Parts: sequence; structure tokens; C-alpha cells
Amino acid sequence: MNTVVAFALKELKLLIRDPGGLTMLFLLPAMFILVLSVALQGAFSSSKTGEKMSVLVVDKESGPFADLLVEGLQASGYFEVVMEENGELLSEEKARAFIEQGVHDIMIVVPDGATDALSYAVDETVQVVADPAMASEFLVAIEAAVERSAHLGALRGFVARSGLDVEGEELTAFVMDRGLRVERSYVAKQRTRGHPTAVQQSVPGWTIFALFWIGQILCINIISERESGAYRRILVSPVRLSHYVIGKMLPFVAINLLQAAFMFAIGVFALPLLDCPKLSVGDPLALLLLTVCTSLVSIGFGLLMAAVSRTVLFAASMSAALLVIMTVIGGIMVPKFVMPKAMQALTLVVPQGWALDGYLDVLVRGYGVKDILSESAGLLAFAAAFFGIAIIRMRRTLDAR
Repeated sequence: MNTVVAFALKELKLLIRDPGGLTMLFLLPAMFILVLSVALQGAFSSSKTGEKMSVLVVDKESGPFADLLVEGLQASGYFEVVMEENGELLSEEKARAFIEQGVHDIMIVVPDGATDALSYAVDETVQVVADPAMASEFLVAIEAAVERSAHLGALRGFVARSGLDVEGEELTAFVMDRGLRVERSYVAKQRTRGHPTAVQQSVPGWTIFALFWIGQILCINIISERESGAYRRILVSPVRLSHYVIGKMLPFVAINLLQAAFMFAIGVFALPLLDCPKLSVGDPLALLLLTVCTSLVSIGFGLLMAAVSRTVLFAASMSAALLVIMTVIGGIMVPKFVMPKAMQALTLVVPQGWALDGYLDVLVRGYGVKDILSESAGLLAFAAAFFGIAIIRMRRTLDAR
């Protein structure tokens, strides 16, 4: 045990000697989290927090249908209706010019006979004109709002003609509270989850990236010892290889835990100041378990790279390339839900995919320790494989000497 503590203290002193490098282990992933969480909010949700999409409404009729439409769009909470420019009602030509100039993205043109069409006296068409680059989910939502307003207007007409003594807001409430309604609920399916927000994707994703990057530092550290002759002296001394490995491992696990705590603190405290959703950490014990398992995989990866590399340059280049590739495949740089189905299956080929799935289960679905045991077991399997191959290689080196 004294040998393990001695190795651990030595590693800790070496890390402290380079405060700049140690600081960058925390700052670089923190910068990724801050920048990408803010920049990618629109890509992960249909509406940014506190920000509404402007919709131009050209009312050629000035009738009740336009009022219903505007009421429905504003009630959704996602859209801001613009009907005037400098105190004058928008014309269709002016609204089209706004879209062509990039000032707005979409407009709705209410025809002159819209109200008559609600009573099926004539046929009319409400035009939805949009920028071709506009996200399809916005178009679907706006078209649904137009259809809902048309159906509501027609029902109001039927009720009014039926002789019932209701009108105005009471008439709308009467129509909405009766008949067929739609109610949304959720049922969680096994091994599936809803799409994460930008914060839920970025914070655990770049935390995993930071945890794995420390494996490269461990790898370079071991090879530097080898080139300086210190590694040979350690091997010929009466020291167990297991003590050497555990002593190397402990300081890096401690740093990984500090990294994870720092990254998740950014999600909880810093990102809300930038108008991002606050990260809900869920079960802290589940996060701790995943972090420890991920850290073990990272350290095993570093030992493996050191065992198969001869020079610092080769180790640094190879480990960096593999880490970037595994980060992409694991769904960190490119979210898993936007990948093709075949690519999504590949995420479980790398440990980053298992780690990210586990973190998202905790953060998005509210899972606890018992629910993420499969991801933890997958990570430990990777760690065992990396450690096993690395130790076999290191023992061969020891026997050869």
C-alpha cells in the first residue's frame, strides 16, 4: 500500500508542476460546453428559450377568421404575429419583400373570402409562404394552426346557426370544451429517449471528451518515463506491476472527478445566465458511477497506448486521432439522433457511446443507479479489455528485461 501511495503522490506532483496544462484540462472542455450549448440551441429545439418566431399575417378580409388565426398563433407561445408596418396593415407585396430580404422567414395570406369559406359558401385558400431554408417543423406547426383556426371558425358558425345562446369568448369556449379533443401523454420505451436539449447533449458529451483526454496525458507521461530511464529503474526494482498501475491511476481518477463536477456545475449555474435551459442533474450517484467507469476506461486507454507506442510523438498522434474518431462515432460531436440508423448502431462500438447513453438516461429520462447498470457494465468491459491488453504488453516488457 505504501508503494501505491508513493506512486500516486509522485504522479500528483508531476501534474502540479504543470499548472497551465492542468488548467487547460478544465478550461478547454468548459469552452466547448459554453459555446456549443448556446450556439446549438436552435438545432436541438423548435424554439429557443424566451425567443419567438415572427410570422407575417396579411389580412385581405379584416374578418373573424384572421382574429382566430392570430389568437391561435399567439396562444401557442412560439410565434409573434406581425400584421402592421409603420402603422399600416401589411400588403402581400411588402410581406414578400421582407422574406426575400431575409427580414422575416414566413407569412400567411388570409384571402378576402375566408369567412364565407368557413360556412362552406365558397372555396378559398390560405397561403403559407416561407423561405425554402426554413425548418420543416415550423411550417408544420403553422399549417396546423391555420387548419385549427379554420375548423374552429366553422364549428362556431354551426353553433351560432343552431340557435344556442352563446357568442364571443363563450362561443369559443363552448366549441373547444366539447366534442373530440386531443390529449398528449408520454410512455417511456425501453432503451429509447426523447431528443436532448443542447445543454443535455453538450455538457455530458464534452465532459466525456475531457475525461478521455486525460488518458493521452497518462500515455505521454509513461513514455516520457521510459525515455528518461525512470521506467526501467521502476521495472527492475522490487515493485509489483499492479502497484505501479494503481499508483498511476488514482491521481487521474481524482482529476476526472473534479473535471466532471466542474463541467456539470457549468450546466447548472453558468448556462442559465446565457439564456440556456438549466441542467437538471438527476441522480448524483448515477452520475458518479458513470464518471468513475468512464474514467477507468480512459486510464485503461492511456495505458494501452503507452504499451503499444515507442515514442511520445507516435503516442500523442495516435491517441489524439483515435480519441477524435471515437468521439465522433460515440455521438458527442454529431448527436446520435441525427445519424443514419446504421451509424447509430456503431455508437456502441466505442466506449464514448456507452458513456453518453448512460449520461443521457440520467439527465433526460431521470434514471437512477439501477437503470444505468448496463451502460456501466459496458464501460467496465472496455476498461477490463484495455487494462488487460496493456498489462500483458507491459509484463512482456518486464520479462524481456
